[in-house]
Amino acid sequence: MFTPRKVADRYRDLISSIGFYPSLLSILFLVFAFLSISLEFNPHVIELKSSMQFMLLDTPDNARTLLSILIGSTISLTVFSFSMVMIVLNQASSALSPRVIPGLITRKSHQLVLGVYLGSIIYATVMLINIKTGQSVEGDIPSLGILFALLFGLICLALFVYFIHSISKAIQVDNVLNELFQNTLTEIKALYTRQDRQATPDIPDFEQWFTLCSDKAGYFKGVDTKKLCVILKQNEIQLFIAVKQGYFTVEGYPFLKCSKDLSAQEALKNQILNCFVFYIEEFISDHYRYGLTQISEIAVKAMSPGINDPGTAVKAIDMLSILIIERLGLEDINYSYSDSDDADPLLFIHETSLMELMHDNFTPIRHYAKSDAYVMANVLEAFKNIIFVANKKSNELATIYAYLNSIIIDIDTHTDNPFDRQEIADMINAIKKINPKIAQTALSHFEV
Repeated sequence: MFTPRKVADRYRDLISSIGFYPSLLSILFLVFAFLSISLEFNPHVIELKSSMQFMLLDTPDNARTLLSILIGSTISLTVFSFSMVMIVLNQASSALSPRVIPGLITRKSHQLVLGVYLGSIIYATVMLINIKTGQSVEGDIPSLGILFALLFGLICLALFVYFIHSISKAIQVDNVLNELFQNTLTEIKALYTRQDRQATPDIPDFEQWFTLCSDKAGYFKGVDTKKLCVILKQNEIQLFIAVKQGYFTVEGYPFLKCSKDLSAQEALKNQILNCFVFYIEEFISDHYRYGLTQISEIAVKAMSPGINDPGTAVKAIDMLSILIIERLGLEDINYSYSDSDDADPLLFIHETSLMELMHDNFTPIRHYAKSDAYVMANVLEAFKNIIFVANKKSNELATIYAYLNSIIIDIDTHTDNPFDRQEIADMINAIKKINPKIAQTALSHFEV
């Protein structure tokens, strides 16, 4: 039985598949091929063909030869292009992070190129099977359709050049990092836009609310906010999502808090739970935190012995610092209304806290790079920039200093060279000058 959640899951699997747009375009080309055949011998089309006779083939042998060449050549382009995609995905997984794969697979430009290839093959094949021996231009040769097949072949050649250029850029780490950074930054700014548009409401005491448990196991990735708010408004209830996005829940886990007890309303509970989305892939469009995670994992991968690319790690650290700075002004609780007339929010969403973001993204870096003085010095530089911006936000500043202290402890334990320790000490002193009062109590003493 297909429930709304299962339909939504199937739809998401479909549109995130590498074959979605190629399949769609193949169907469109097939329809266009049948339409071309059906209109080929319309009196108006015949009159049009008579005026452009110099562009049309005059014998069935020439038409059959041309279409055979087009089909064979386009199949070769398709095979090569699909092979290139697989190579790129394999290299991205091994050299960058497996989590960037969904973003590369769903890149629409590559799917559209492959779709045009497949559609051109289908179109030319339909034209080929409609050529019969002994026909001529005055007979039933679909000469106009063959002209379209030739044009599609030329378009495929142009797309092939674009595809080679695009696929060669897709694997470059700088381009991958920049795309992740820009997409993550866009999602953070979108949250600012939503929070600025609404007056900050009074946050209820969620501890007094009733728990609502998950009915399935999986990674919580999102919620259909609009649909859920309509349900909540109709039943005059409020809901709080107590776990952060990406959290793995088992069946029966209490991940929701409800303002009313729904234990006796099984149908309403199912309606609410069907609005929540569980799947494996991590798309930045679901939450900006996934972008931070992917950038962090690229930094960790760059520090592995097989790659040994500290420059990429430093660039990723700098991007993380900018994104953390952008995150500073966000509230820890997001909220949604059914419409602008609602006095109180219907849905409260647990936003990933600053400490959670720093722990999830900088802890792997400081663990795998703790013996690299160059990288750790840049981590301290990144936190100096974060602290400089957060200096007027005392709560956030105390949180940042608390996490920074754990980094300094790791550096102190794993850095022995006197020159490196002096560089680290200079950086720590620069950080302390930003807010000496908090730094004096929050940071451990670091001796050269």
